[in-house]
Amino acid sequence: MVSYTSFSFFLLYFGITAVIYSIMPQKVRWIVLLCGSYFFYFVSSKGNVIPLILVSLAVWGCGLWLEKMQSKMKGKRKASSDKEEKKKIRAQYNQYKRRILTFAVLLVVLILLICKYTGFFVETVNGIFKSNIANPGIIQPLGISFFVLEGISYMADVYYGKIEAEKNPLKISLYLSFMLTVVEGPVARYDQLGTQLSKCKYNNLEDISKGYIRMVWGLFKKIVIADRAVILVSAVFDNYERYSGLQIAAGIAFYTLQLYCEFSGVMDIVCGLGSFLGIKLPENFNQPFFAKSINEFWQRWHITLGAFLRDYIFYPVSLSKGIKNLSAKTKEKFNQYYAGLIPTATALFFVWFTNGFWHGAGWKYIVYGLYYYFLMMLGMFIKPLSDKFFEKLKINREGRAYGIFSVLRTVVIVNIGMLIFRADDLKTAFLMFKSMFRNIDFSVLLIGHKNGFGLNIYDWAVIVIGFFIILSVGIIKEKGCDITEKIYRLPFALKFVLYLAAIFVIIIFGAYGEEYGVVDLIYANF
Repeated sequence: MVSYTSFSFFLLYFGITAVIYSIMPQKVRWIVLLCGSYFFYFVSSKGNVIPLILVSLAVWGCGLWLEKMQSKMKGKRKASSDKEEKKKIRAQYNQYKRRILTFAVLLVVLILLICKYTGFFVETVNGIFKSNIANPGIIQPLGISFFVLEGISYMADVYYGKIEAEKNPLKISLYLSFMLTVVEGPVARYDQLGTQLSKCKYNNLEDISKGYIRMVWGLFKKIVIADRAVILVSAVFDNYERYSGLQIAAGIAFYTLQLYCEFSGVMDIVCGLGSFLGIKLPENFNQPFFAKSINEFWQRWHITLGAFLRDYIFYPVSLSKGIKNLSAKTKEKFNQYYAGLIPTATALFFVWFTNGFWHGAGWKYIVYGLYYYFLMMLGMFIKPLSDKFFEKLKINREGRAYGIFSVLRTVVIVNIGMLIFRADDLKTAFLMFKSMFRNIDFSVLLIGHKNGFGLNIYDWAVIVIGFFIILSVGIIKEKGCDITEKIYRLPFALKFVLYLAAIFVIIIFGAYGEEYGVVDLIYANF
């Protein structure tokens, strides 16, 4: 695919689109974005655009169908003067609407399953029944997991009456294919992104200036840190049998660093470029490694995915008839705390199963999601006991010391999750986890040690300094300081020097050239 960090993207795809966009009348700007987005998607996906078109048509048709049912219901209710008759009409049409939504969601999910999970299903069946069904080798469309979720959120929002259905199918297609979100997200709702793409308001100098700051910060995280950290990550994970102890731990920690810097860096890049167009994209990260619990971590990491799972999986399941019946039964048998927890835990299972399954076609991804589910449920179920334990030992959980401990504990838990996420399979993840506790030797982490990591002293220096820069910025942002606003308010001469210095840092210290390979975007595979 065409990477968001490549010169071809900045100059050919986004660059030309942005220039034409800026000189065209406002009413036709969305057409420029649609053409630019489809051109980018067509090239990046090597022409595999049919699934995107099918999902766009299904989402558009469902929206109009739902709105038509809503209009018919209002007309019939208005014509009736009997209250009971009005209730019957509402119930009847709500049932129609639920069937329409269910049909449309199943249709787009079926497209997702066929395109992304067919190979996984075939391998699973062959493994269980010892059969030899041939894998059809369907090529996964670029960004399908992202535009399918956006399509589902749009249809659900029309169903619930949060937004009006869009009449123009091309505008729905632009919303799902927008070049800045189609590859790695964020998973934007229609009222967050689609309405902006339809209006295409004019930007200003402040938007461009702040967008530049955000974009360069993202490039620093991606090109300087993530693309350099991948050298060590690949060395350890591709040859894990050669390593043990702190070498394995270093590989896991560096993968966590790589994934965070790449994913959040790309989000900074696309948000910055969105500002160039006067478009504000939803935030996807909020200093996740300052979280004091797993729950808080996932409120700060991949925020838009978490919000989708909460609003379109957790709430509907929680309000379903089955969960309500379960809640009534638990109230008869358990105390108030566990009576409320058991139905919640049941609904959360579907959330975390979906989270893992969404990430990839493999059992390790399902286990990855359920790993967090198990730890969260464990914490919730033993909370009454842990509260008594801390109270008895008089441990202040609001104190600074316990706060630091909570952050470090969460970081360790997340790193173990990253091991599951990155390892080739569950067996490899288990073997690598065991290897961490063998032959522990601190000298293997020393610069110059023949550890096979592939990093020279220059690479180590850049990564260490870069890490502390990212950490410092995170601490400042945690304290509520808007660094982008502070930089923007600097005198023009100083600001200009900083802007030039920032881009030169990317050029000088970026991990590209003969010694570095091209690093594909991790989340582009999802």
